[in-house]
Amino acid sequence: MTIQQSIDTPLLDVRDMTTEFRTEAGTVAAVNGVSFQIGQGERVAVVGESGSGKSAMAMSLLKLLALPGEVTGGQVLLDGRDLAKLSERQLNKVRGRLVGTIFQDPMSSLDPVMRVSEQMIAPIRRHLGMSAAQARAEAVLWLDKVGIPDPEGRIDAYPFEMSGGMRQRVMIAMALSCRPNLVVADEPTTALDVTIQAQIVEVLKTLTAESGAAMLFITHDLGLVARFAHKVAVMYAGRIVEFGPVSEIFRDARHPYSQSLLRTIPSKTALEGGRLPQIPGLPPDMKHAPDGCAFRARCAAAEDRCASERPALTSRGPDHAAACWRPAGLGEAEKQDPGVHQPRRNDQGPGSRVVVEIHNLEKQFVTPSLFSRTPRQLVRAINGVSLRVHQRETLGIVGESGCGKSTLARILLGIDTPTRGEIFIDGTPQMIFQDPFSSFNPKMRVSTIIAEPLIVKDWGDAAARAERVRWLISKVGLGPEYLERYPSELSGGQRQRVAVARALALEPSVVVADEPTSALDVSVRAQIINLLRDLQDELGISFVFISHDLLTVRYMSDRIAVMYLGEVVEYGPADLVFEHPVHPYTRALIDAVPVPDPAVEANRSAVPISGELPSPLDIPAGCAFATRCPMATDRCRTEKPQLRKHSRLREAACHYAD
Repeated sequence: MTIQQSIDTPLLDVRDMTTEFRTEAGTVAAVNGVSFQIGQGERVAVVGESGSGKSAMAMSLLKLLALPGEVTGGQVLLDGRDLAKLSERQLNKVRGRLVGTIFQDPMSSLDPVMRVSEQMIAPIRRHLGMSAAQARAEAVLWLDKVGIPDPEGRIDAYPFEMSGGMRQRVMIAMALSCRPNLVVADEPTTALDVTIQAQIVEVLKTLTAESGAAMLFITHDLGLVARFAHKVAVMYAGRIVEFGPVSEIFRDARHPYSQSLLRTIPSKTALEGGRLPQIPGLPPDMKHAPDGCAFRARCAAAEDRCASERPALTSRGPDHAAACWRPAGLGEAEKQDPGVHQPRRNDQGPGSRVVVEIHNLEKQFVTPSLFSRTPRQLVRAINGVSLRVHQRETLGIVGESGCGKSTLARILLGIDTPTRGEIFIDGTPQMIFQDPFSSFNPKMRVSTIIAEPLIVKDWGDAAARAERVRWLISKVGLGPEYLERYPSELSGGQRQRVAVARALALEPSVVVADEPTSALDVSVRAQIINLLRDLQDELGISFVFISHDLLTVRYMSDRIAVMYLGEVVEYGPADLVFEHPVHPYTRALIDAVPVPDPAVEANRSAVPISGELPSPLDIPAGCAFATRCPMATDRCRTEKPQLRKHSRLREAACHYAD
């Protein structure tokens, strides 16, 4: 069934589109009969877990699929013209001119050996018929619109000379510079800090509103959907299972999968220590697509009918449709959170054992001289940090890229040595990486990966190590059959569980988790967060939890340290820091976090923090945040504020914290 919407003449009308990947292991129906419409100026978000078909669907619109992917059926009508029937030559006239694209990683889309001017001017000339001078002026205009400082100078820079946020702005400028009717954005903010993400979202909202362009916005961040989208399509196993206005779906989702996704977000009510709701199991293997409803194996409301009959998208109200046999989806009893509520642990008294103590830590790097005339420069990555972590406590560390979070983690692990300062650690700390796949040897089985620390430290004999590995795999919720698998045979969530098991192998008192959930779907993220909390309660572990996902940090942490340009600018109990931030940078970070509630987002005044993090090669005099702070005075620009007591439990480095 095509989703019926109140659009008289849709800009984009997708009808029963099918995309397949033919592999030696079988044919994967990545997109299986997808239909939807987008009106002029509408922003439609597409959400769902990895493997749901989001990116395959978006790339199918313009036949940008890599082999062996192929669009095998359906229509893609853009202003009534069927793109599915166009030749490659005809599509090249559509790509860029009528449809702009923004990808997740700009460095994989921008040519690193070509200046920005070369990459922007040629498409403008080709699609808009401008002269070289006119096209350059147009490119500079768009760089200025997306907030690139000194656009006339930066247009001749290479992509590697720009920060991640600036490269993404260049991608947006390129996508919009030929004045397309439709923009397809595939996870355009996933790799960005929350502050830069807020800037990019506001730029996209403003420029698409000004130009009247529609947008298909693919993301796994439901908070961004609430902030940005007019409508949302929820995909599962290659199909759209729910579609409708964003306010309607967030308020009254009707498909069990949509309802389950929304429940996995760390909400304010979950912050009291309760477990996050999880979606059990994994999405189906689409090489062997199940009969009936693909979600039934994970659905708390599944019925006999679901196993044999596939529900079609049916109306649930104006512009709202869901593919479920039950009109309301999950019932109230099935929505209940089975988690056990536990008390917060952020009031550590003087008798609580300190397992990590850092005094006046500094780390300086000297940049290498690539050429004889290139002077060596001093980089102050960590500049006078003092922190402590108690037993069973989680210290969350937040801040933008380049603030020193990961450098601090490497020093705690002994990978880097500090330039000066003292570190006291009770036991050997272990690490959970952001991307476990890159930290695993792909030729090792899981059993060897987990046993590796035991072997390196000569822990026990072979029998004792094997028993320890079996105990560890059970602790992270995996069966013994996973021990014989290779990393490539595991899902993202399973690989992260193996990474946790490996980190626990030597019974550490402290585990450093550097962005352990940022690469995971929201549903898998809930599983890993619950696992870490359970292990902490059972084994008495302390965590140093580093992330740019502030909702997750708030949920996980007892205390939070906010870092800016190598320094801690605010430090205290998680609830206090989030509810009543006293440093302007902390307030800016929290204000930038999208709230997964369209009603709240509609009433928020979106004023993203301006500018980007200064270079650690040239730290400003006075307060390092003064160049971006709306409260900055002459005193801030000349006198450096020290981290000092703001209250009994909190410290802040701001002249005006009171």
